[in-house]
Amino acid sequence: MEVMITLVSLIWGVRIFLNILTYAQLWWVKEYRWDRMIIHLRTSQGKRFWWPQLRRPPISPKSILLVLLSFVFFGYIIRISGLPLLLRLAIVDLLSFPVTWIFVLIVNTPTKVYHKIFIAMAIKKLRSHKSMAVIGVTGSYGKTSVKDYLATILSSRFKTLKTEASKNSPVAIAEVILKSLKPEHELFVVEMGAYKIGEIAEMAAMVKPQIGIITAINEQHQDLFGTLENTMKAKYELIAGLSGKRIAIMNMDDERVRTMGEWAKRDGCNVWGGRFQTTDVKAGFDGIEFTCIYGNEKVTVKVPVIGAHQVHNILLAVSGAMAAGMTFKDAADAARGIRPNPKSLCIMPGINGSIYINDTFNNNPDSARAALDVLRFGKAKKFLVFQPMIELGTYAKESHRLVGEYASGICDGIILTNRNFYGDFMEGVPDTVNVSVLSSDKAVKFLKSNLGKGDAVLFKGKEAEHVLRTLCK
Repeated sequence: MEVMITLVSLIWGVRIFLNILTYAQLWWVKEYRWDRMIIHLRTSQGKRFWWPQLRRPPISPKSILLVLLSFVFFGYIIRISGLPLLLRLAIVDLLSFPVTWIFVLIVNTPTKVYHKIFIAMAIKKLRSHKSMAVIGVTGSYGKTSVKDYLATILSSRFKTLKTEASKNSPVAIAEVILKSLKPEHELFVVEMGAYKIGEIAEMAAMVKPQIGIITAINEQHQDLFGTLENTMKAKYELIAGLSGKRIAIMNMDDERVRTMGEWAKRDGCNVWGGRFQTTDVKAGFDGIEFTCIYGNEKVTVKVPVIGAHQVHNILLAVSGAMAAGMTFKDAADAARGIRPNPKSLCIMPGINGSIYINDTFNNNPDSARAALDVLRFGKAKKFLVFQPMIELGTYAKESHRLVGEYASGICDGIILTNRNFYGDFMEGVPDTVNVSVLSSDKAVKFLKSNLGKGDAVLFKGKEAEHVLRTLCK
């Protein structure tokens, strides 16, 4: 009997250990924000928080601290309790997720104080820097691509600093300033993200941009913003915070951004939009090519980024470079140096002569449709590995139905990484298209058995990245 109890205790202890690691990873994904975690817990996946899909957290100070605090606390509870061992383990198991939540709240308090000091140091360094133009970029999606494309173009003429990857919070901006800002820098391109009204205003006050770019507005993060009008107000804080030239570059192909452009005109900004004409757009797995026309000037741009929708992002970047002082020809010529962002529609060789499309950076209704348009380039069977979208609020049901409908017109098979919004997704899918909800291991097994020469697989969303990484091992 004792041997059996010992064996069960070991297995149970391993389960608790792995769950705590998974919770640490989940908190990292949710940026240690309780509001985002609550939204997750409302989903089908989130309701299974005592039986989560196991994940390993990244190695970061905060995740390490969270794991260590949890282990020390539960180890202490197990050691001092006089209850039977299995009952102690049951209590620890039940408390494992709530306790990580408590530790996140406790750790967040001194973290906020540290962040305020850190940001103040960055502002002091930035204010002491010689005169430097700052360009802010925001929107519901496309921010990182436009920011990186713009920095590439500007770097052909200016000493240019940009924020890293998709890090777009005040702390991330401060980190770049303190670590990387040099006296020779002439331009600073800053990506700004937000989950609620007031966050971009804080960043604008911090860096004082003279030029602002709005990429697009859609349903992303509606669980946090509440309405699309609130999203527009939050993103407009970049334009409201402009100083100096106050040039607002707006994607006029987006109806909501056009409305924001009217706000900018009302507020006295110099609004740029619809400055170019494009012709001869060609798109495929090898990249895009198009002719850009500005007045009497014409430049052909060919770049190895995937998806016809990238033309809009490149034109926003060219506009930003012109606002910073470059000529149209110089900016358009420099755009040829643009390269794909990691995890954003990157083409990779797959097994058995197949093609992988890595678009795991993020997931929202518009980016999903754009990525599926890229999947159309495939000449043989086409598969989608899709993580259902989150934080869409009241738009979640219709968005999943529409993406399901769109995907079913392209794909020979669809794999969903979890059951969130499964019924809504399936409302748009006819019976003739096979849709499965598979764990990472089962998805890998399915793809290995079904992929052949010329087949293409689109991996969409961060959970789909786990499938891709496993396939590439």
